[in-house]
Amino acid sequence: MQNCKTHIITLFTLFLFITIHFSYAQDVQFTASSKNIVSVGEQFRLVFSLNNKPSSFKAPSLNGFDILMGPSTSSSSSVQIINGQVTQNVSYSYTYILYASKEGKFNIEPAEATVNGKTYKSNSLSIEVAKGDNSNMQQNQNQTSNSNDVSGDDVFVRVFLNKTDVIQGEQIIATIAIYTKLSIVGFEEMKFPAYKGFWSDDLENPTQINLKQEKYNGSVYQVGVLKKTLLTPQHSGNITIEPLELTCLVQQRVNKTHRNIFDDFFGNYQNVRKKLVSPAITVHVKPLPNNKPADYSGAVGNFELEATLDNKNPKTNEAISYTLKLKGTGNLRLAELPKINFPSDFEQYDPKTNNNINVSANGTSGSKIINYLLIPRHPGEFTIPASNFSYYDLSSKIFKTLLTPEFKINVDKDTASNSTAIVSEFSKEDVRFLGSDIHYIKTNKEKLNEKNKYLISEPLFYLAYPFSFVLFLFLIIWRRKQIKQYADVAAMKNKKANKVAQKRLQLANNYLKENQHEKYYEEMTRAIWGYLSDKLTIPVADLSKEKANENLKLKNISDGTISELNKIIENCEFARYSPNSDNSAMQETYNKSTELIGKLEQNIK
Repeated sequence: MQNCKTHIITLFTLFLFITIHFSYAQDVQFTASSKNIVSVGEQFRLVFSLNNKPSSFKAPSLNGFDILMGPSTSSSSSVQIINGQVTQNVSYSYTYILYASKEGKFNIEPAEATVNGKTYKSNSLSIEVAKGDNSNMQQNQNQTSNSNDVSGDDVFVRVFLNKTDVIQGEQIIATIAIYTKLSIVGFEEMKFPAYKGFWSDDLENPTQINLKQEKYNGSVYQVGVLKKTLLTPQHSGNITIEPLELTCLVQQRVNKTHRNIFDDFFGNYQNVRKKLVSPAITVHVKPLPNNKPADYSGAVGNFELEATLDNKNPKTNEAISYTLKLKGTGNLRLAELPKINFPSDFEQYDPKTNNNINVSANGTSGSKIINYLLIPRHPGEFTIPASNFSYYDLSSKIFKTLLTPEFKINVDKDTASNSTAIVSEFSKEDVRFLGSDIHYIKTNKEKLNEKNKYLISEPLFYLAYPFSFVLFLFLIIWRRKQIKQYADVAAMKNKKANKVAQKRLQLANNYLKENQHEKYYEEMTRAIWGYLSDKLTIPVADLSKEKANENLKLKNISDGTISELNKIIENCEFARYSPNSDNSAMQETYNKSTELIGKLEQNIK
């Protein structure tokens, strides 16, 4: 029995080794990654990554850039077992810290690496170095916490359109974006344009804004999309889009008379408010041509019209279905389906409509479907006439008319039906009793009430009065307590500070597991500063390390705890600018932060 177990363990170990070796021997992927646009004087990273261990690595020439550090090497490995399938993922990276010293476009040739005796090449990169604004950078380092010191060239918002000259009914895309060279902490008092004179559909309304580097007016900015909207002009003429107004929190360096070694290394920052207003934009909307078809309803775009009939040879009193479908791209919401003139001998029920409309960056697309239920009451030959739909085609810039086919219907008499003649003046109901003069028999037992017995004679009726009065008093007391709690905003933030901080710490832990080091330290910093702001009732814009330490001492927090807090903050700030980060040190920082917030939560009330 013991030998049998030993053989099973040996076979399983051998199977696990073979499976891991098979998963490890995967195709070699060798990639190079960096920013596409940087500014003169900016430091940035160049990373070469492989999914197999190389025996040698040869970096390309980095002419045009100064190498500040590198190559620094790092590696990671993970094993997963899913449904018995074992996979191993490994990653080896070579990181350079480069300095853009001059303006221009530079090409970085592929790097070379040798894996298992075979040479592989990475992809090449093209990096554009735009002109930097050194005067603004120096000013930002020396500026104080006055929001007037923030230049309109350093941070601004704009609303831009994919086209400003359109025809009435032609759709355009409005994008609201923020451009910044500074660090933005958050937004307040955001007022979007009302888009008067347009029908609007939201395309993007992100809750979290992702910043990407772009070149604008010869300078490099971090650009984030705040909102993207699809607009359809309602009328011709010049339509002005109102400015966007918002207040953002910008992080600035604060001058201090007494500085320590950490202030010199990390700097001392404070959040200040900056109100931004975008310029107004005018859209020139041209009217449609005067040669409009008589049936034109305002559709602009590219459309197709279909009509189908499920039965061309029905019998009397047999239902048939006529379907009309309009599909295409354009202002589909405003398009109206044509009206159909059905034969007077057909009983027509209220049609059922089904709109499947999608809004994307390519415009509004989809379909509109209307289904008619028809019942022929008399035999004979009947015709459902053709219908037409007109729209303005943007590609050919002319009006076009679509036609549906004409349907010939031959209705035979239903000899099996014993129904009497049906008068056309009957009301149109969803249920008809044809060939029958009685309704369904009710088989369920009805509940009967005793005659001359009323609710007012029941004891429960009189008990309802005091019960209602007590319930009314309870609701008034509960509501007053709730209003009092919500009125004290600071108390609410103090109460929820730990819960909010734990959520941010959990998000930071997720970034740690995903090896996203920069996002990890950024979220850790937000968790600690956000907790201190809510717990000490200090606005984020006024919060600094010195003010936090002073308030913690007033709360009788020990010097050791305060020193530990400052050390964690300094470690997070230092690691954000460090090219290498140790996972064990990051995990230790996370554990200490969780423990420290727990201590503060017990001591600060």
